[in-house]
Amino acid sequence: MKKLHWAAARKIAVGAALVTIALGAHAADGTKELRFGVEASYAPFESKTPTGQLVGFDIDIGNAVCAKLKMKCVWVENAFDGLIPALQARKFDAIDSDMTITDKRKLAIDFTDPIYMIPNQLIAKKGSAILPTVDGLKGKRVGVLQGSIQEAYAKAKWATAGIDVESYQAQDQVTPIWPRAVWTRRFRTPKRHRRAF
Repeated sequence: MKKLHWAAARKIAVGAALVTIALGAHAADGTKELRFGVEASYAPFESKTPTGQLVGFDIDIGNAVCAKLKMKCVWVENAFDGLIPALQARKFDAIDSDMTITDKRKLAIDFTDPIYMIPNQLIAKKGSAILPTVDGLKGKRVGVLQGSIQEAYAKAKWATAGIDVESYQAQDQVTPIWPRAVWTRRFRTPKRHRRAF
């Protein structure tokens, strides 16, 4: 896998976002604010500092877009599984959180060109021999982000095979069960299964 160059990715992302936003909702009402929906629990993309300030790559992209458009950024925090419905309800103008483009999602909202790709990974206790297979997960609880492609995959491939798949609305909800369970937002799958996402 090629190393991601964040500065170059940021320039591409700002350009793609500017084109999308220039054609989008903010121009319709003439406001000087750009409201971004964000699910802020996934550093380094979007998270909060101990003082409550939003930080991360996606936040930097949003701030750069607002600066370029000479608009004020307004950040609207939302649960991941509610981002698309909230955008459709016009609670904000754009989503600025890592979201995989899927055919189903493209029926509901528009996307910029992909800005970066993140491999799926299973996260487990260090030294664990757990593998992202039905046999490797027998007797384990697997946590996934509600509304994510990882949830859809885990429920379709693992839950139907008897693996206990639990959905969480936010990453901080899994803290009480760690390390008794395997928790994943992204999991690495055998190459033949990657297209299933």
